[in-house]
Amino acid sequence: MRYVARVRVDDIAAAHSLPGHPGECARPHGHTWAFEATVGTDRLDGDMVADFTVLKGVFKRLDHTSLNDDPEITADGHRPTAERVAEVLAARLQRAMDELPNRPRVLALVVRETARNEVVFTP
Repeated sequence: MRYVARVRVDDIAAAHSLPGHPGECARPHGHTWAFEATVGTDRLDGDMVADFTVLKGVFKRLDHTSLNDDPEITADGHRPTAERVAEVLAARLQRAMDELPNRPRVLALVVRETARNEVVFTP
């Protein structure tokens, strides 16, 4: 990819629980999540890889929600783990990128549950 853009959104407050988990995470609890997306393309659209507002919007829709109530995250009995959230958000971002004329590709998506716990998903 000739052009790569990275955007980060911090301070997204969202709750979840992990039913069936043997520890404390089985109970409802919240995190202040952070997300980082890396997208790339070989050609620009309007002198940009993608409008950062479009990328950020995918993450901001999760603010002040319960991830357990998100039908895409919990489809087919999935639990809202950081890994699952990363996979679903990468797909949502890609759908948004597919609408752009230069069709950027999602290269990586980072989900930070806490300052010390993160998952990196590479589609």
